[in-house]
Amino acid sequence: MMTAAILLVLASAPAVQDDKAAEEAIDAFKTAYKSTSEADRVAAVNELAKVHHAKTLNRLAALLTGDGPSVRLAAAKGIAGFSELKRPAASALSGAMGANARETTVHAGLYEALGKLEEPSSIPVLHRGFDEKETVVAKAAVQATGQVGSASSIDPLIALLTKLEKIQKAGAGGGVDFTTPGTGGVGGQNFTVRSDDSPAKRAAELIPIINKALTDITRESNGSSETWNAWWAKNKATFKSFK
Repeated sequence: MMTAAILLVLASAPAVQDDKAAEEAIDAFKTAYKSTSEADRVAAVNELAKVHHAKTLNRLAALLTGDGPSVRLAAAKGIAGFSELKRPAASALSGAMGANARETTVHAGLYEALGKLEEPSSIPVLHRGFDEKETVVAKAAVQATGQVGSASSIDPLIALLTKLEKIQKAGAGGGVDFTTPGTGGVGGQNFTVRSDDSPAKRAAELIPIINKALTDITRESNGSSETWNAWWAKNKATFKSFK
């Protein structure tokens, strides 16, 4: 006989819904998705994402690289809720990074969704995101790293902080924006190619985000790479992640 504590855990845990619910949701989605209105298709994605099942996850994953940016972003946000299927959900989001490299809002949204899943297997992807040229995308990757909360992220974050502090002190010149014919989005419209902010501006925006991520992981507060390095040197051998 189950104890009350076990029953409480089972009752509170998210559950994958049954095959019938998934099939019904997909059928309803297919009908709604035929709309020529992108807003209607976004609404259809939002409804589909309410039913958590491997089949609905696969359908949402396919949308991460098709249709317009708002539909892709809705799919990413929906997948972020699949906490009971975290590993395949994170894999789907990670796999869509390349196809959305020039869709800045969607690209950042993929990292944000990974952060909400808090899936450890996504850590290598998040760390690679530190080098994204669009500052808003790099910020999303750093924030997501803090949400995942792995001790393996502390060294890369401190290293990034050290690098950016040096850039900030040195100062730097500005970046360049330019447009080019696009192949993504709706109608293949032109888009702005990823362009670098000035390194100093990028550093100024990222440094507080990195400090916040480190605090999220460690539950400590240090204001600079020097103090973080000193703290980590003392605690690295014994530190255990809180998540």
